[in-house]
Order: sequence, then structure tokens, then C-alpha cells
Amino acid sequence: MNVLVTGGAGFIGSHTVDKLTDAGFNVIVIDRNKPKYANDSAVYYQSDLNDPDIEEIFEKHSFDYVIHLAAQASVAVSVEDPVHDALDNVMASVRLIELCKKYHVKKIVVSSSAALYATPQYLPVDEKHPVSFLSPYAVSKHTMEEYVKLSGLDYIIFRYANVYGPRQDPHGEAGVVSIFIEKMIKNLPLEIHGDGKQTRDFVFVKDVAEMNCRALTEQGKNTTLNVSTNSETSINDLFALIAKHTNYGLAPRQAPERKGDIKHSVLNNRLATETLNFTPLTPLEEGLTETISFFQKHPF
Repeated sequence: MNVLVTGGAGFIGSHTVDKLTDAGFNVIVIDRNKPKYANDSAVYYQSDLNDPDIEEIFEKHSFDYVIHLAAQASVAVSVEDPVHDALDNVMASVRLIELCKKYHVKKIVVSSSAALYATPQYLPVDEKHPVSFLSPYAVSKHTMEEYVKLSGLDYIIFRYANVYGPRQDPHGEAGVVSIFIEKMIKNLPLEIHGDGKQTRDFVFVKDVAEMNCRALTEQGKNTTLNVSTNSETSINDLFALIAKHTNYGLAPRQAPERKGDIKHSVLNNRLATETLNFTPLTPLEEGLTETISFFQKHPF
């Protein structure tokens, strides 16, 4: 089976590629960036999904499945430059979907986000929760979802909680875990936006990669699934956990709340568990320990 992974040179993508090759799939990657953690069993194309030449890759490889992870992933960037966000998250996705239809891809798996739930009406948030938006990023992800549903392709839409783990670049579009770890390892001052009481559902990247792989091997299709741990952790508690494992002694500085950020987020993962027969089970402290070890051995 030939699987295309868009964004396969990135954080979640590279782990997904590793899982797929271990499972025996033939994996082809399209990513605008050169792979930093290349898998010797995968084929890589350094290209942009908005480039019409990517059709040649479809012609060459006859994909059975597509896992679409390429995206503009920063809420802050989407607020500053919504045009760039829409080009990467909407137009690139539409081009990809049309190629999947033209070349008869069996199933497309796409990455969306908990950002679609904005200010939750209840916790934990399940997939029936109304969508609403605090940022252009959330709007673009939802628009991508709707194009997938209209495509006529078999699909699974994953709404990821806050993914963390080894290989997450602490610069650019980074998550809070990688930012904190890098600064604490280097004993640099860091800041917490708002009062630090905001909560997130932190899910380990290797569990996310497993879910992406199972989306191809299990029977579920034409559904939207939360990828999460069903538990929430405050930023203050996250800081304390990482500080404990890095022997960090500085107090965090308080910074203003960031525009477009969700205050509380925890996702119900029951439907994903039932559909794909897997639940992300890596405890936060265990995942953080592995991530810290990676950063110590592979500094950015």
C-alpha cells in the first residue's frame, strides 16, 4: 500500500512516517522543508502543496491513502497574516483533495484542531460540541474540514489536542512544552501568558502517530474524531513538572494573554477509542521525561 504523508518532514509527520514504515507501508512524503529526521525507508519530495507540479508525484506513485498533516500551525501567525494562513490551510488542502479525487485515493486522513471548539460550553468537549472560532487558524481548519466532507472521499478528520514530544521545534510554530523545555535546559528566563491557570489536554506525539496509522488499518471512516488524553493540565502545573525534571530554579515572568488563545481545553476521546481501538495512554510525566531527554541529546 502506498501512503502519501504531507508535512511528513515535520514534528507529527516524521513520527507518523516512522509508524507507517514500521507497519510495512510504502511511504512517500511531500514537505516544503528538508527532512531533519528522515526515515531511510521513505521517499521524500521537497515541494509545496500549492505547486501544480505535485500532480506528477500522484501520477508516479498511485497512492492508496493520504495523510494530510501539512499546515500553517500557529494561531499567532494566523492572526498576524490570515492570507498566508488561508493559502496554507485552505487552498493547499483543496488542491490536495482534488488530486485525491482525480487519482482515486481510497481514504484521506486530515489533521484539524481543538481550536475549533473556541470557548467550550462544557468539558470535556466531544465531537458534537458546536464549532466556534477565536482565530483565523480555527476558521481555516474548519473550512478544510468542510471541503473534505464534500469531497466524496472516504475520510477521517482528527481534531488534535495539544501535541508534544521529541522533535518539536521550540522556535517558529512551537508548542508550549518544547518552548519551556528548551529554555529550562538552557537555564533561560521564560514567560507564562496570562495567569497560567489556562488548561490544555497534552497528548504525546507517538500516540498521535499511532492514531494516524490506525486510521488506515481500522474500519472507521467518514467521521470526525478527537485525539486527546481526556485530561487537562494547567500551564502552571506543566511548568512545575518540567522544572522538576530539569532542575530549573527561575520563576516565570507573567506576560499578557495571547489573542485567539483558548482558556480551557480538554477533549473527550471516547469516540476515537471506539472507532480505532486505541487510546493515547502515555502519562504526561513519562512523555515529558522522554521529551526532555531528547532535547538534552539533540539541542536546537
